[in-house]
Amino acid sequence: MSTADTIYELVKTLPEEQASLVLVFVEFLRQRFRSISPEHPQALSHYFGVLQDSPNFNEDPIEIQRAMRSEWE
Repeated sequence: MSTADTIYELVKTLPEEQASLVLVFVEFLRQRFRSISPEHPQALSHYFGVLQDSPNFNEDPIEIQRAMRSEWE
């Protein structure tokens, strides 16, 4: 029995309100993982190293942190 079949059999035993929650959750999962679909397996990889030459990240990280903190004082 496949996972989908097992889920189907279990959901059939639930009251309608709980089965409806399962449906909402499955739709959430489908939507969430659609953005990370196999069609775009390297969706984030094109961002790697983008800020490498940024002047904001070539400074001392401690000094950047201190400057940011002083803005909020």
